[in-house]
Amino acid sequence: MYQYKFCPCCGEKLDQDEIDGHIRKHCRHCDFVHYVNPKPAVGIIAVKDNKIILIKRGVDPGKGSWSLPSGFIETEETAEEACLREFKEETGLTGDINQLLGVYTDKAQIYGPVIIMMYLVDNIRGEMKANDAAVDVKLVDFKIVKDLDYPCFNKAFSYTLELLGINRE
Repeated sequence: MYQYKFCPCCGEKLDQDEIDGHIRKHCRHCDFVHYVNPKPAVGIIAVKDNKIILIKRGVDPGKGSWSLPSGFIETEETAEEACLREFKEETGLTGDINQLLGVYTDKAQIYGPVIIMMYLVDNIRGEMKANDAAVDVKLVDFKIVKDLDYPCFNKAFSYTLELLGINRE
């Protein structure tokens, strides 16, 4: 996570003090405060033929692990647009957002705090093909999935199983 050393507004060296209950860098010259906020992201639980779509991550964090399609929301993009874009980029597929499963906070190893909006996507269409940050993509039986790489993914997955009336045992 990038930390400013100099003020991006006036170029003066930043000081560090408690502001609003947190230690923050700030400029005494022009009053700029460097707020470090969570990055907004989306995660996708895509259901097809009573199975879930997982990707094998090709980049860190989690390189080589099987995970849910996910990614950061771009500037001037809605969370829903990011959801469908990331799904297409990582799986080659399109679909329809069925519902928002929840909004979670988590901590990414590289990026720091994130706010992840988890969506259920169905009506999947297209040719499944790993792209972008994924090196493989596959349909997996719900009962095989035991532990996903982020706590929020596991919470959203459990909630999805409840919604769909699926028992893992």
